[in-house]
Amino acid sequence: MSLVVKPHHPWKTRALWALAVLLMLAGGYTLFDYGRYLAGYDSDEASRVKKELLQVKKRLEGEIDTLRQEKALLQRARQIERQAYDDLDGTIKNLQSEILELKEELAFYRGIVSPREASTGLQLQKFSLEPGGSDRRLRYRVVLTQVLGNDRLASGRVQLELEGLQESESKSLTLKDVTENSVNELNYRFKYFQKLEGDIRLPDNFSLLRATLRILPRGSARNSIEKTIDWSIEENR
Repeated sequence: MSLVVKPHHPWKTRALWALAVLLMLAGGYTLFDYGRYLAGYDSDEASRVKKELLQVKKRLEGEIDTLRQEKALLQRARQIERQAYDDLDGTIKNLQSEILELKEELAFYRGIVSPREASTGLQLQKFSLEPGGSDRRLRYRVVLTQVLGNDRLASGRVQLELEGLQESESKSLTLKDVTENSVNELNYRFKYFQKLEGDIRLPDNFSLLRATLRILPRGSARNSIEKTIDWSIEENR
């Protein structure tokens, strides 16, 4: 029996397999590309379209940035315009308030210098009741005058009555019921004019309908003065 020795080269085998795989991949891609060509696909055309789409995307992004900047500018301009409007509106309201105040002062001094009913002496120049801002508070203001040149002191009492509804029932309150110090009535004593003002607080669930002010001169009940202010439902809110 004879022994035959054959040379063994494993790297050649691996190289042949690798070459075969590469040829298969190359052939597969060639067949795939050829199939796309037969189907109407053109890689050069696809690259061109892709490039154009990228250019369109870049252009649209630029337009979006421009529009965003224009939007920011318009918003800023609107804010400036709104601020200018608010400032102007506030100025107008302040001027209107100042004009009203000057008119009230003018009427006040006219009432002292030349009142329409000089013979009556004592005059109720002003009576107002205004919301105090919060906590159901109100601010009352009373201005009393008498004829300029009258050296006689005017003195007496001032009473305030508040009429309204509480839990659907009629209720009447006095200053004592709505002031912190339980003031029953106010006193006045002056020669030409006097201002009386203060804060009151309405009880909970009380809806004010009207407020009546009574001026009671000392020693002369027949010269008393009475004035009523109607109060709307909306003003109680």
